[in-house]
Amino acid sequence: MNNTFNTFRFIYIFLPIIIILGCGRAKKDTELFFIQGNVAYKKGNFEEAIKFYSEAIEKTPKFADAYNNRGRVKLEMDNLEGAIQDFEKAVSIDDKFYMAKFNLAEAYSNTDKLEESLSLLKQISNQYKDSSFYYVTLSNVLIQKNNFAEANSNLAVALKLNQQNDKAYTNLGYIQYTDKNYDVAKLNFEKAISLNPKQDFAINNLSLIAAQKEDYAKALELVEKAIEINKNEIYQNNKAYYLINLGKLEEGKKLLDLVLEKNKNSAWAYRNLGVYFLKAKNFANANENFLKSDKIDPTVELLNYYLGLTQQSLGNNSKACEYWSVGQKLNEAKSIEMLSKVCK
Repeated sequence: MNNTFNTFRFIYIFLPIIIILGCGRAKKDTELFFIQGNVAYKKGNFEEAIKFYSEAIEKTPKFADAYNNRGRVKLEMDNLEGAIQDFEKAVSIDDKFYMAKFNLAEAYSNTDKLEESLSLLKQISNQYKDSSFYYVTLSNVLIQKNNFAEANSNLAVALKLNQQNDKAYTNLGYIQYTDKNYDVAKLNFEKAISLNPKQDFAINNLSLIAAQKEDYAKALELVEKAIEINKNEIYQNNKAYYLINLGKLEEGKKLLDLVLEKNKNSAWAYRNLGVYFLKAKNFANANENFLKSDKIDPTVELLNYYLGLTQQSLGNNSKACEYWSVGQKLNEAKSIEMLSKVCK
């Protein structure tokens, strides 16, 4: 199962018409293309918006605002690399373009450039000190760096500035979930959803809490709501896990095959595929997939529990107990339970 926090949630502020240096026809054309780009963006006509912003840039190559807005459109089109290039260009043209720095920082936070993201956010801290969303973005980076204490502090500031910030409640719940404080996490996810019924991150995470209680029917219902809002790989992966636990093995495997087709390095998908083979009593394949998951990311939830079950099924109780002992150190309730039952 994959839990999620808020990423790619930009502040939607379109800049007013700015003064463009120069005169005559070129200036008027640039302004017109920029306005048309903004209108197309607001209407969701992303290809058209890209075209107009590109026209504005062609007329005025150092038009930082057009690069920034085109970058945001590219993000909507899942073109992260292209968006980063545009944000970088906007910042290179105008080092005091704080919105572009904010957008670049958030885009970097979805890559391995976490230090660069953090550096940019610190550079604009004074300009965004009254922005609740700035502190949520900062928490995103800190969460990925496993600095949960500092992320928590920034979320407290975010909520002090805006008690209606659903993203802050979602991220707060995420931290509590990772700390296995499920009851408090659930309250924060529910609060986020009450503020924003389309808060898919929170809905997905509520499904995980239902799964922790082995209420897979409820978990499936919730994750399908999240998928209606955002058809991303993480939610599809979780849905597959719930289907498998509901006995719908082939339906679940079909989803996992699609996930792995898109991302061959998904540790969670390999773990879930291992669960599929475990329930199908194909223990060799189950073990193979669990080990693939472990190689990619040994912190995947319940991985040691399932590795232990597989070894137990293969008649290797001593090895099973080793895995459950690791799970115990990670405070996994299911590993602790098996350790007490089997490993006397």
